[in-house]
Amino acid sequence: MIIFGWRVVFFTLTRGTFHCPDCGGDREYRRRQGRNFFTLFFIPVIPLTKAGGEFVECDTCHGRWNPGVLEVPTTAQLALMPAMLLRMAIAQVLRSGDYTHAAARARAVTVVREAGETGYDDASLNADLGRPFDEVRVEMGRASSALAPEARESILRAAAEIALTDGALSVSEEETLSAVGADLGLTRVQVTGVVSLARQASGH
Repeated sequence: MIIFGWRVVFFTLTRGTFHCPDCGGDREYRRRQGRNFFTLFFIPVIPLTKAGGEFVECDTCHGRWNPGVLEVPTTAQLALMPAMLLRMAIAQVLRSGDYTHAAARARAVTVVREAGETGYDDASLNADLGRPFDEVRVEMGRASSALAPEARESILRAAAEIALTDGALSVSEEETLSAVGADLGLTRVQVTGVVSLARQASGH
């Protein structure tokens, strides 16, 4: 007797770490996809159509979620985010002015190191300065919502103070600070206030 039928087989597409809504912390996950198989003697032999959409499964609680859950930052990512955003903001503003100014560059490296990236150096700064402007703006806009407004204002102020190291802000630097503030999710009023405080602190 020949026994045949159909069965759904799940495949793991990728693995990684995510913030599990049920566990309430960082957990390992598998991103999976089901596929219908023709079976012979209960053994899958011929792949057919996909069965449903992709989903994320927690390795600990085995809960399943839409892949959109991966957009929520993990605890580890949140810890690194302020320094990452600070790097991008500083590089954006620095290259809109005199990015060769020694004092401004030295201060930029020091500020990023103090934020937690102890290995940051002049070469790292050059790499940040070389990143495409539009690419950085998209990344900043996506990541900034995870931080409190006070943290975002602090990042913008640090960037403004570095831009002021070589003197009064140029038109280009002011425009870049406005763009960075917008990417950080700050209002025009907030941006104006933060830049004014930076000017007062620098004497410009």
